[in-house]
Amino acid sequence: MMQPFLIRELKTSEFHESLIVLYMSFNRTIPPDLKNQEKLLISLINYGIAKFLVAEEDGKIIGLGGIFFFGNVCSIGYMAVLPEVRCKGLGTDIFRNLVKIGKSKGCKTYMLYASELGEPIYHKFGFRRKYATGVYSLPNKPLVLPKKDKIINHTDIFPNWAAAIDKNTTGFDRSEFLQLKINHGSILITYDKEGFALVSGLRLGPIISKDIHTAVYLMNEGIKLGANHIIVPKHSQFPRKIFDLVNLIERKSESNLKMICGKEVTQHLDQFFALGTYSKG
Repeated sequence: MMQPFLIRELKTSEFHESLIVLYMSFNRTIPPDLKNQEKLLISLINYGIAKFLVAEEDGKIIGLGGIFFFGNVCSIGYMAVLPEVRCKGLGTDIFRNLVKIGKSKGCKTYMLYASELGEPIYHKFGFRRKYATGVYSLPNKPLVLPKKDKIINHTDIFPNWAAAIDKNTTGFDRSEFLQLKINHGSILITYDKEGFALVSGLRLGPIISKDIHTAVYLMNEGIKLGANHIIVPKHSQFPRKIFDLVNLIERKSESNLKMICGKEVTQHLDQFFALGTYSKG
């Protein structure tokens, strides 16, 4: 018996409808900057960094998924299926097709951030747990910090030294992706070739820093720019001293699980203080 739904590539004209499906699937409030998100995702497609698939039924989009390419590392996210059409295999079919796309691009490592709903699907595909992540509220007011002898800058160009630190931390090159985020409204904060952070709307992240004190100054600058939350990666190397320096309050219902499949990637997670986004599913 044929399935009543169709899995196909997303058309750029359908991004608004698809993102609405994403937010409805997780019962999340639609953000005011949705149009900026649409423009960013279209740019990622145009630059060959991302592909998106949708599940369609009776001419209506009911599910979504995306894959992002960073050399031989791929990140899967934006996985969403409307609640009223779950348990039909839509999520699994979207995911299976995204993995096929990754293989055709030479992907050796797949990464994602799994929601509670998505985790069982990914286990079936051989994904393994790495570490949990959590959303934390930032202080309402800037911190009182010692006077710094180095300068915090805001710039529109993602510099080579920041790309090198980021690649050393994550294990792959995502500089073009980060530059596109800056092009579409994210604010880049740099601290004298020792660390950087992005502010995207109300979120601060990623935060990549050579040391904890630089990370604190980057957090403080993000607070000044209006950021009110970060996503913390709870890996074994995370410097928990940060909680003694900054009053971060965890939002208990917003945790996700980092999962990986395929070849391990060499990373230096002691420099990894905050994620930029979940792109969860």
